[in-house]
Amino acid sequence: MFKTVSCTAGYVALLALPLLASAQPSVLPQQRDAAGNVVEPLGQVLDDRGQGEARLQFCTRDRVWCVRVQPATTDGGHSTTLEVAEQVTGEHGPSYFHASIAVPADSELAVWPWIVRLAPGVGADETLGDPQQRARQNVLVGGLVKRTEMYSGGGAEATTLQLAQIRHLDEGVQIDDNVLSLPWQGNASIRACFSEQDMKQRAGACHDEYTFSARLALDAVDKGMPVLRYQTVATRFPAGVSRQEDSLAKGPLKKKDLRTEQDPACTYMRLFRFRDGAFHPDQPLPDCAGYTEP
Repeated sequence: MFKTVSCTAGYVALLALPLLASAQPSVLPQQRDAAGNVVEPLGQVLDDRGQGEARLQFCTRDRVWCVRVQPATTDGGHSTTLEVAEQVTGEHGPSYFHASIAVPADSELAVWPWIVRLAPGVGADETLGDPQQRARQNVLVGGLVKRTEMYSGGGAEATTLQLAQIRHLDEGVQIDDNVLSLPWQGNASIRACFSEQDMKQRAGACHDEYTFSARLALDAVDKGMPVLRYQTVATRFPAGVSRQEDSLAKGPLKKKDLRTEQDPACTYMRLFRFRDGAFHPDQPLPDCAGYTEP
């Protein structure tokens, strides 16, 4: 899916988690591949625009790129749009672009506090005749979509990352809204003990705990679009539990079960390469809905 708007003016180390990126952007190195593509953390900036319109946005260190969640325009609505500002050298103010993110009605949108700055000429898919457009940078920006559910025995939340691409072409700027969508984070605390017998069978551990986290990095590439390395970790407590099974219907838990373990089926790595307008994995992703759906 894309939109076109007129223009007004070797392996790399894994990225830190988004919270760390927004909290300490100054201490994190840029991530770069041999092609010249760079992944850079975005720092939080409060911009009042001199008109009393204070707003929080996430910007690169050089302030060339800033991203924010565009406020919803209707009362009680929810935002589905990222506003991306590009400050072009020599121009008085930034150019603004808008990427649509798939946000269900019961979800919240936040900025992914990283940006992928593509190497010169990468992402255009054509030879540009306009030297001004040719000199401008193409980027990938992201939105984090979080859903939350409450249960009688606890609750769960899950976050999805959606990347959009902004490309400078001769006829203007093209926004490809969804070039990659990935499970990003998940937490669930479910089950409950309703009797002393339940307590005994569960060895006092009345809640099942599930966690899921993911990271992206640049893989080795010497030209063209970046290759994205996606790595996940899924854990569960007690050992061996599953959201697809009734734990009370199984045998009683033992002390050896009262530990957090990684789930090997949902702890994995994939490489994503760009073709036909989107990033595709080198292997299908496993079904990890027990971790990635609230």
